[in-house]
Amino acid sequence: MSKDQKDGKGKANDMSRKDFLSTSAAAAAGFFVVPRHVLGGPGYKAPSDRLNIACIGVGGMGASNTESLSELGENIYALCDVDEEYAAETLYSYPKAKRYIDFREMLDKEDEIDAVMVATPDNTHAAIAIYAMERGKHAFVQKPLTRTIYESRRMAEVAEETGVATQMGNQGHAYESTYKIVEYIRQGAIGEVTKVDCWTNRPMGYWPQGADVQESDEMPVVPYTMHWDLWVGPSPYRPYDPDIAPFAWRGRWDFGAGALGDMGAHIMDQPYWALELGMPEQVHASSTPFNNEAFPLGSSVHYTFPAKGDRAEVELNWYDGGLLPPRPEELEDGKQMGASGGGMIFHGSEGKLMADVYGQNPRFIPESDIEEIGEPEKTMERSPGIHEEWVAAAKGNGTTSSNFEYAAALTETMLIGNMAIRFKDANIKLQWDAENMRVKNLEEANEWLDDRNDFRPGWREVIG
Repeated sequence: MSKDQKDGKGKANDMSRKDFLSTSAAAAAGFFVVPRHVLGGPGYKAPSDRLNIACIGVGGMGASNTESLSELGENIYALCDVDEEYAAETLYSYPKAKRYIDFREMLDKEDEIDAVMVATPDNTHAAIAIYAMERGKHAFVQKPLTRTIYESRRMAEVAEETGVATQMGNQGHAYESTYKIVEYIRQGAIGEVTKVDCWTNRPMGYWPQGADVQESDEMPVVPYTMHWDLWVGPSPYRPYDPDIAPFAWRGRWDFGAGALGDMGAHIMDQPYWALELGMPEQVHASSTPFNNEAFPLGSSVHYTFPAKGDRAEVELNWYDGGLLPPRPEELEDGKQMGASGGGMIFHGSEGKLMADVYGQNPRFIPESDIEEIGEPEKTMERSPGIHEEWVAAAKGNGTTSSNFEYAAALTETMLIGNMAIRFKDANIKLQWDAENMRVKNLEEANEWLDDRNDFRPGWREVIG
């Protein structure tokens, strides 16, 4: 709810419009809307049919998200970004949209906003989305959902409390190929799955990581178009560093979630969904050298998920930075493992299933098995698209499949892997106590997990 709505001072016409978006009850109250095709031809949307969306973080991936939502016919009502130069193309592409630098000012002033799209650096996802959800705004947030485990749990908690429509931007979750993978695995196409290998070439060629990456000791002048304090957000403050903003923050512990956080939502998502993995019970990792500033150049993370229902225990292995899992003996010579820099292999008792990043191009190993196995039975209702799902749900039509309940658990699993990387030198398999959000056998890891004390004043209160 907006602040005015919480105080009981919401405007009558504003409430009617929002009620219309989420329920058909307005029709029963006597409202009459002329059909879209009469007013404006095929695809036309009357103003009462459109969401007022505020897009926050509109350079990079946020620009693409904004364009996608606009192409669906929704109203890009406001744009907010702390880096006006990086966001310039998007800012000038929507001249009618209101412009803001501070999301709090925007959400406090603009009661007409129905929903927000958040595509800022990982460290500010939670603060922005929670602030919006608590004011009754539907929330679409880029992956990974958050930078820390605590924030992921808070996001899921607030989403449940407020009942708004939520979605994480792992677009492969909505692909036809992902649905086929889930159906193949759940229908036993390769028998009982007990191991999954996932990998990505990130960060190679994308951003720097490793022990050589250091916090800058220079103090360059902050560009007048960059509002640096807001960019740093809840993370420990540091001077402006152009080596971090606007893109390379992904490899820094204070701002991003490394290669696992960047690509795990696109590559671990399919096994996580198909096998209903839930929380791991133990995890361990190995990696190249790193420091307190940046993630390693390459790492491997090994999870154990306990048996669940009719499913056996599952081992899930993650590799990044160019590291690869062992090549299956059944894979024909000359055949590539995965494509587009990553992929996944499901190891079943009766065969293997391989797919690329986003779950694309699922195929059996050897590929000749497809002739015997054929297509899976279509048992799941397909998604119209990651943005389309969310827009429809925000209007009261259906639900989202990568909502914050699901996305928070997937994100937490990725972040548990980052914790294992961080404490790889303990030389133990970390035992994860999901119920209490703690490591059973390494207190040092728990001290690191309790990062709420590191949130800067003013941001702790927002996140909760």
